[in-house]
Formats: sequence, C-alpha cells, structure tokens
Amino acid sequence: MLDLLLKNGFVADPAHAIGSMLNLGVKNGRIVRITSDVLSAKEEIDCSGCIVCPGFVDAHSHEDDMHDGRIDADITLRALRQGVTTLVTGNCGDAPRDFPAYRTAYDGKQPINMALLAGHTTIRRLSGAKDKYAPVDEATLAAMCETLERQLTEGARGLSMGIRYEPGMTLHEMCAMAAVVKRFNGVVAAHVRGDAFEIYDAIEEFLEIGRRTGVKLQISHIGSMAAYGQMAEVLSYVDRRAAEEGLDVRIDCYPYDAFCTSIGATTYDDGFLERYHDVTRIELTDGENKGFIPNMEVFQKVRREHPEYLTVAHVMNGEEVDMALTHPRTMLGSDGILLNGAGHPRAAGAFARFLKEYVFERRLLSLNEGIAKTTCEAAARFGLDRGTLGIGSVADVTVFDPARLQDRATFTEPGLAPTGVELVLLGGVPVLRHGEVLRTDLGKIL
Repeated sequence: MLDLLLKNGFVADPAHAIGSMLNLGVKNGRIVRITSDVLSAKEEIDCSGCIVCPGFVDAHSHEDDMHDGRIDADITLRALRQGVTTLVTGNCGDAPRDFPAYRTAYDGKQPINMALLAGHTTIRRLSGAKDKYAPVDEATLAAMCETLERQLTEGARGLSMGIRYEPGMTLHEMCAMAAVVKRFNGVVAAHVRGDAFEIYDAIEEFLEIGRRTGVKLQISHIGSMAAYGQMAEVLSYVDRRAAEEGLDVRIDCYPYDAFCTSIGATTYDDGFLERYHDVTRIELTDGENKGFIPNMEVFQKVRREHPEYLTVAHVMNGEEVDMALTHPRTMLGSDGILLNGAGHPRAAGAFARFLKEYVFERRLLSLNEGIAKTTCEAAARFGLDRGTLGIGSVADVTVFDPARLQDRATFTEPGLAPTGVELVLLGGVPVLRHGEVLRTDLGKIL
C-alpha cells in the first residue's frame, strides 16, 4: 500500500513532458506511481483544482547565517512558504567558511534542502587576502585553489563570484579558480563586474572565463545588471557567443524591477549615480532612516556608520526584466537576502509572483515553461536529483491552487507569505499544508 496519494490534481512535470490529470503515489519517500487508476494509500489528499509539480528549486539565493553552531531559519522558511524545496545558495562570492560545520548545523534542523556553492570572496579571505580592491599573489592564489578543491570535494556544486563586490579579482585569478571547478564538472556563477552601461565589458570578461576553461557559466540576477536599456543587446550577444563558440551559459533572474544590496557595497562606490541617476529612488530597509533616502547627505552618513544596512534600489526597467525572464536561458532565482529579517520582498514572494504574473495572468510563458524555469532546469544545471516527478524520484512536491496563488510580500512588508500554496512534501512527508508549516527538521545539504 502507498504511504500517500495525491489525487485528482493536474500533474505538471516538464522534465518528463507530463501535463494532465493524474494521481501521484508516494512510498518510502519516493514517487512510485503516476496513473489515472484508482489507488489506495494510508493517507489520501484531494488536489482537485490544483497543480501538482516538483518542489521549486531556487537557482540563486543566499543561505541563512550560522551563529555559535546554530542556523536561524529565515530565508529558508520564507522559501518553504512559497513552495520552494531546494535553494542553491552561497552566491555572489559569499558562502560558509566551513562546509562540514555548516552541514552539521543544517542537516535535520532546517525546513528545506540546500545546495551550496563555494564562495570566491570567502575563500579569498580564508587565504589571507584582505583588500578587496587588490589582486592576489601566486602563493595566495594557490592556497585559494587548494581550499576550493577541498570544498568541492566536500560537496560544493561549483563556485560563486561576486566580481562587482571584489574588484581586485583579475581574469587570471578567476580562470585559475574556474579550472578547478571544471575538473569537478561544476558551475561558476557570478555577479559580474559592472551593470547598466558597464555591463558589456562585464559580460565579455565573464564569457572569457568560459572560453579559457570550458567551465559551465551562470550569469547571476541579469535583471539587476542589464535592465537599464541594455537587456536586448546583452541577451542577443550571449546567444551569439554561445552558439558560435560552444559556451555553456545559463542565466538567473527575479521578477522585480528593484535590486537589493548593502549600502556599503562597492555597488555604491563613487560614480554610482551615473548608472542609477537618482539617490531618492533608493530606500533603506533598516535603521532610523528606514525608507527612501532623501538626499546624498543622509546616504553618505548611513553608508559611513552602518555599511551593513540593506538598500532596495527602484531603478530597473520592468519591461526588460520581462525580456530576461521569458528568455530560454533564464531560470528563476529569488536572490533572497535579509538582514535582521528585513530586505526585499523577493525572498518571500518571487515564485508565487512569477507564476501568477508570467504564466496565469499575462501569459508570457506556458505552464510547462513556467514550471520548468522553477524546477527541473535549475536542478539539472546544478546536478541535483530533484526537480522532477519521475518514477523513483525523491518526493519533493509542491501543490498550488492557480486561482488563489498570489504573492503578498511588499517593499513595506517583505515577509508576508503568499496565498495558494496548498501542500509541500519533502521526501514524501508533508511539511506545509494550507500555508501552515508542519515540519522544519527534514531539510539537508544535497
């Protein structure tokens, strides 16, 4: 007898070209039946009117920090409430310093699964490079490559680079690290060196890493990099270079026209207004000046006194974000990052917002395309045994009601959970039902 039966739902599994009314049977944590037959199980859940799909896989997020050997679930809980069952984290160069310690703190104590990337900036610091504006010497680079190889052996799925945040990186340094990743068949994901009118040189530099090493590339949050009048040209250029040179390039993006980063980041080094034009379109998510910044005097004061505070910059072109998200190379990544529980609504609303707006309301994508961008494409890219409902697959499953699906997180209240996520299974066990979190101890590092 089955342990669990999800019946009468519309099963959508793009990885296996499944899209019809079927019953899905689970036993011992895995999917064992997908059929129109009447089945019996210890527990049956009626999914009438709902879509049954693989648990969502977030192609780009940031892990919850570890303090004194403990991880406070914040981003992971917000992700679960959206139907996300796996996060790809450690992005933009910032990842755990000690992978085994993080795994010990995570496994069996967190609500969803996580796949980690090694962080280039983190490894730089571990190897003694303290100045983000300076290149490293050969001895330091050798130590960095050794640390990276250890972390890949410990389970990292690739390497993330925050090139914008660590401008002292040279192409030589990046290629040396990428060559290590190539040996492990991993992915190099990057917040590239420049945005807006600087994006062209930044993309060319990043593609050069692929040319020299053959490593798989991932351009991080393309919306925040090129949605200032450059998106069409950038996407066309990436397509041409990939086709003509055989480069393996994918992209992630979130469905908002505002980005989020700390006010002390190099993003806001001298000259940033040449790209974003107006400081009053930037808001602080924390502190006594929370809200839109009134002038440069306040901006400079907060940047000097609280460089860790997060900002949300409402400076991107929404139509170009649409262009990115509907492009075949692009997968959904929330880029969820928080400080003191505050931040951008994308950490709590990206997946519901994307499916509601792009698939069901505006119909810019088919259901199959939308589900693929939120499940199997990211899983395949990072070598994860998730993102599919195939027979024998781990039963990470999300069930949502398309009529009720709605993101509720706003820039004023960024933590509000969406509506319409009816059921989430992790390894065949219900961990969320009708929006209520049931279990928070089944997640693990994949």
